[in-house]
Amino acid sequence: MIYDLIFLVLFVIGVTYFLYSHKHNLKREGWMFLYRTKLGMEAIDYVGDKYKKTLHVLKYFSIITGFVLMIAMLYLLWKNLYIYISVPEITQIVKAPPIAPLIPYFPKLYGMESFFPPFYFAYFIIALAIVAVSHEFSHGIFMRLFKIKIKSTGFAFLGPFLGAFVEEDKNSFTKKNVIGQMSVLSAGAFANIVFAIILFFIMVIFFYSSFSPSGYAFNTYSYSILPKNETVFTDIGQDNLTIVLYKNQTYYLDNLLRNQISMNLTYIAAYEDAPAINMGLVGVITQINDKKIRNQEDLQEFLIKSHPGDKITIKTLLNKQTKQYNTTLAKHPLNNSMGFLGIGYLKTSSTGIISNFISLLNFKDPSVYYTPRYDGDFVNFVYYLLWWTALINALVGLFNMLPLGILDGGRFFYLAILGITKSEKISKNTFKISSAIIFAIFILLTLIWFMRMF
Repeated sequence: MIYDLIFLVLFVIGVTYFLYSHKHNLKREGWMFLYRTKLGMEAIDYVGDKYKKTLHVLKYFSIITGFVLMIAMLYLLWKNLYIYISVPEITQIVKAPPIAPLIPYFPKLYGMESFFPPFYFAYFIIALAIVAVSHEFSHGIFMRLFKIKIKSTGFAFLGPFLGAFVEEDKNSFTKKNVIGQMSVLSAGAFANIVFAIILFFIMVIFFYSSFSPSGYAFNTYSYSILPKNETVFTDIGQDNLTIVLYKNQTYYLDNLLRNQISMNLTYIAAYEDAPAINMGLVGVITQINDKKIRNQEDLQEFLIKSHPGDKITIKTLLNKQTKQYNTTLAKHPLNNSMGFLGIGYLKTSSTGIISNFISLLNFKDPSVYYTPRYDGDFVNFVYYLLWWTALINALVGLFNMLPLGILDGGRFFYLAILGITKSEKISKNTFKISSAIIFAIFILLTLIWFMRMF
C-alpha cells in the first residue's frame, strides 16, 4: 500500500504540473478541466480512412453487441432486485451498496476483501485511462466513418482522475440515419468489450505461465442430509459445535448450520463425524506425509491408496503461517477399505451485478491455491492489474448500454424503438417509461440495502 500512496502523490503532482504548464489549452466546464488536442483528431482520421471497409462490417457487430449488452444489463438488474428482496441476509454477507462505485480500495472500505483482490490507486488510474481512451476513440472512429463533424478531442481531468472525450456536432449527428447513429452510440461499449476480451486472454496466458497450483483450498467438511424429525439435538460440544445423533451416528452443526434447528425444514445438513472436523482442520492443504498436495486430484490420489487406521501428518497454510496436524484416517462411508478424511469443496452461487459478472470470467479452479513461480509481488501486481482492467472495461461497456438518457444506451434504445415503430411519440414515451422503471429499481435497491444495514 505504501508504494501505491507514493504513486498517488507523484501522479497528483504530475497532473498538477501538466495542467499548469498547458493552461492555455485548458477550459473549465463545471467541475472538470478539458484539455483539447489535435492528436486525437489525427489518429481518428488515420484509422477511419485506412480501415473504412472493415469498419463498415464492424458497425453491425457494434450494434448487435449494444443490444446484447443492454439485454444482459437489464437481466442482471432484475436479478439483483430479486435477490435483495428474496434473500434478506444478503446485506450481512455483502455489506457494500448494491450500486457501489468502483473507487480505489473499495474492497477494504466495504469489508469485501474475501470477495475481491486488492484494488490499488495505480490499478484504478491505469484501467480508467484505458477504458476512457478506447471508449471515446471508438466513438470518434465511427463518427468519422459516417462523416459526422467532430468539434474537438482531448482529455478531461476531475481532480486526479483522468478521462477522455470526443465532442461531436449535435446537428451533424442527429441528421444521420438510425444505423449510423446506433453504430456511433454502441461503438464505445463495443470497444470496451473487445479490450476486455483481449486483456482477459492476456491475463489467462500470464496466469498459467506465472502461477502454479500449490495446495487444496477446501471450504467445507463432509456432510450428510438427515431427516429432521428422526434426529436428536444434544448440547453444544467442543469447538462450539452442536452434536446431532441419527441412527446411533454422531453429526455436528456449526454456527452457519445451527439455525436449521428452529427452521421449518424436513431435512437438515449436518457435518459427518470425521477426522477433519474432530481435529479442527483449517487452511490450505499443502502436504500429507511426504506427498505434496497441489489440488483436489492429488488429495484424492492419496486417499484412494490409503486405508482406515493410517496415521498421517497434514500441513496446511493459513494467513501465511504453516500449521501441522496429526490424525488417523477413518473408514470411508462408501468404501470401508479406503481412508476417509472428511473434507470437500462446496461451490457458492454469485449475488449482485458485479459478482454475477465476475463469476462468468472466473477461469481458475476455486479449490486450488496458486503461488507465483517467481517474484511474488511483481507477479501479483501484474496479474491483478490485468484482472481489474479487463473487468472495468467489461463493466463500463455493460453499464453504458442501460437505456437511460445520461448513457449511450438511452438514445440507442430510443432509436431502436423508433426503427421498429417509425413513431417518435411512441419511441419517446417508451424511453421515458423504461428510464423511470430503471431509476425506480436503483432507488428501491438502495432503500432495501439502507434499511437492512441501518
